[in-house]
Amino acid sequence: MSVRIVTAVAAVLAALTPPAAWGVDLMAHRAFYEMSLASATQGSGIVSGGGAMTYRFARECDGWTVENRTRLQLIYEGGQQLATEWVYVTWESEDGRKFRFRARHDRNGETIEELRGDADLTGEGGGTARFTMPDSRTEDLPVGTLFPVRHIHMLLEAATAGETRLSRVVFDGSSGDNPYLVTALFGPLAAGDTQSLADRAGLPHAPSWWTQAAFFAHNALEPEPVFEIAAQYRADGVADHIVQDFGEFALRVELSAVEPLPPPDC
Repeated sequence: MSVRIVTAVAAVLAALTPPAAWGVDLMAHRAFYEMSLASATQGSGIVSGGGAMTYRFARECDGWTVENRTRLQLIYEGGQQLATEWVYVTWESEDGRKFRFRARHDRNGETIEELRGDADLTGEGGGTARFTMPDSRTEDLPVGTLFPVRHIHMLLEAATAGETRLSRVVFDGSSGDNPYLVTALFGPLAAGDTQSLADRAGLPHAPSWWTQAAFFAHNALEPEPVFEIAAQYRADGVADHIVQDFGEFALRVELSAVEPLPPPDC
């Protein structure tokens, strides 16, 4: 479960950065977030938690890169502490057909999971993911699979057209549960909430949406999602008010600062 805690935030932020080539006003940026425990059931044993996350989205000459570093500490009944650090780096080609990924998860200073590999999609819509860590293997990606940046383009396109639901298979390389079937509900934020989001980010007014997304392991028999994420986000890719729900507990992720990044020297 601790792997999925940090995976979830990175996955949604990677998906919340729309590409300029697809008609969205992109802002390359570095964002800083504070994490806290939103809720926990009695059976989880968790009494408190907190941490910090740094998220960087950069425009490259041939695509987009995402870098995420998350540090989280959970405290359980009896005083037991679990410290996790997670690093996630991806590159997605400009046309949305090629993808590289690497992720490392440390628990109490010891690496417990490391994933590396690449993936590509064919003109017919399916594709292949190739893992080099933790072992060498390939995985067929079903027809209709999307990588994260392309996924949010479709979501934004649907939102601006007045639609309220999108369900697609997404591969992000962040965990062994991949690919996910992501079912998202969304709609425009009220004018006051849109302005509040702009004020918190220290950025000009921009169209903004709320979203509620459920992540299901693809082809899994379980009817319940692996996790759910609610968030507010702007059309330029800056996200805030993120809540990750894992059933037994939920984490709150709040934006603390945003720094624009310069364009690449191509």
